[in-house]
Amino acid sequence: MRNAIFFTLILSLLAGTAFADILFQDDFESGDIDEAKWAPQASWIVENNDDKHDALGKKVLDVWGGGVGLTVDEFPEEFDYYADFKTMDGGLTGFVFHGEDGNNIYMHQVSTAGSGHTPQHIRWHRRIGGAWGVEPEPFADKENRDQDVWYRVKFEVRKNYKFKVYLGEVGVENEELVLVSEWTDGQKSFETGKIGFRMSGGIRAGEHAQYDNVVVATPEFDIFPVEPRDKLAVTWGQLKRQ
Repeated sequence: MRNAIFFTLILSLLAGTAFADILFQDDFESGDIDEAKWAPQASWIVENNDDKHDALGKKVLDVWGGGVGLTVDEFPEEFDYYADFKTMDGGLTGFVFHGEDGNNIYMHQVSTAGSGHTPQHIRWHRRIGGAWGVEPEPFADKENRDQDVWYRVKFEVRKNYKFKVYLGEVGVENEELVLVSEWTDGQKSFETGKIGFRMSGGIRAGEHAQYDNVVVATPEFDIFPVEPRDKLAVTWGQLKRQ
């Protein structure tokens, strides 16, 4: 409860800047999926976090197969989408953007070691009327990402159907995230919509990943501190430890 009150206070203070805002956040610390925020698949479960890292909380979202789960609310044409994630069975994870429903989405995969498709790639997807199209691109920095290791991702979603994706170690801030791929949808498929996650296969029998610290912000809003802590600078990770 104290965390929620404190976070609301910070958002109220930030709102005074007018130029940027946090549009959505979830760290799953309640232990339950908040159905005021998410329209989840049955495969979505909040689990205890077995990985000890200061940037992660006690709870994480565990998704094992089941298809597409989306937010309740839609998001504007432009935003930044942050999440901490760990690929497990299948070696990849699918992030959903501008979703209308499960059959009409952008779905972009981070494909790590252990993937049976194209590991060490960003797999840019569009799904229109249930039909998939994919354009895989290797990580631009040529670095390998491992299965069963936590990473932080940032997607920049912009006008004119443009996307950029950045990766780093879990807990790093914006300047430490590395640009690994960018893509433009020449078909101009979806202008706005919902975000979410997509994992293929049956429940407890398909692709498997975990997530924490989901934040959606207006473009170029730095969710990390720019002032000393005694001047009310609070990061998403620090907030979890209050």
